Amino acid sequence: MRKLFQTLGLITIILLVFASCQNQNNKTGDQFTVNLNIKNLKQDSKVILQRHEYGKWIKKDSVILKNGIGKLHGHVVGPTLYYLTLKKFNVYIPVWVENSNITVDADLQNLRHPIIKGSKSQEEFYAYVDSAKRFLDKEKMLGIKYSQARAHHSEKMMSDLKDQYTQIEKDRADYMLGYVKRHNKSVVSSYIVMSGSFGLSLDQLESATNSLDTNLSNNQYVNYLKKRVAVLKRVAVGQPYVDFTLNDVGGKPLSLSSVVKTHKYTLVDFWASWCLPCRVENPNVVKAYNTFKSKGFTVFGVSFDKNHDKWVSAIKKDGLVWPQVSDLKFWGSAAGKLYGVQSIPHNVLIGPKGKIIAENLRGDALVNKLKELMK
Repeated sequence: MRKLFQTLGLITIILLVFASCQNQNNKTGDQFTVNLNIKNLKQDSKVILQRHEYGKWIKKDSVILKNGIGKLHGHVVGPTLYYLTLKKFNVYIPVWVENSNITVDADLQNLRHPIIKGSKSQEEFYAYVDSAKRFLDKEKMLGIKYSQARAHHSEKMMSDLKDQYTQIEKDRADYMLGYVKRHNKSVVSSYIVMSGSFGLSLDQLESATNSLDTNLSNNQYVNYLKKRVAVLKRVAVGQPYVDFTLNDVGGKPLSLSSVVKTHKYTLVDFWASWCLPCRVENPNVVKAYNTFKSKGFTVFGVSFDKNHDKWVSAIKKDGLVWPQVSDLKFWGSAAGKLYGVQSIPHNVLIGPKGKIIAENLRGDALVNKLKELMK
């Protein structure tokens, strides 16, 4: 692009003049100011204003607070979620920054509950969070009941509570989708969809993304959503599986294709030693493997672990005798990105023709599906 501009002398000058005017406008009335006041913070402390994008932190501004007071300045193209980062206290305060005068008041003893004013986007976000709080409250109550049921080994009650939780998740997703469509011109809505995308089906995610106003098409959250929809379409049921190669527990490269080509059905199982729901699900996968391994079924485990020893220990403890691979990059797993994995456990079932025939088969669903396929 730079070389092209160099060949267009007159246009370049016009663009530079225009940019200069724009910068002047930014300096005079198109900037934000974040006024910080943290009570009871006596020592000088650095605060960084930064946003998180595609796994990286991007710094916008910083300031050393004196007696808890300081200001941050800058310009944003549109409302954007930033974090006021106080590394000394391991605190990240989310704040919607727009070109306005914003105040952030907090107490050193309660940094996670600041009072933020002057940002319309912040007010909108707070309103949505408050309106959706009822779903979180219901889930917390179910969590308490589930712990009690588990302590009393009440399988029926645990099963009933799981069904109730599933319904709450459905209701929450329906509410979120309805809210986004009613507020489709808001940047906040695009963020809400992005942050909740792991709980949406491909159809729901695509519908929500397409419902957002075209004026948001270049927004970072919308761009993320478009890319995620594209990834999920590529690995949707009915599509050919996507091959990848990672190291096995011994450090040797092992490709998914090398396993798929020697079996009728392969379950690609995304999990991790630190993931409790994964460990709870593992006995179901072991059961399916032992039942159908003689009929051409196998599992290809992909771990989101970071620690090799903990990974290997969990494999042995849970009796996972099938091939296992990992790049030990946690949520940065290359295979996880290929398959759009945002939560685990997650799995996809690959059929004889190399196509994905099912996904997220858990509990009895995996065994039942394999029974159906192998009649």
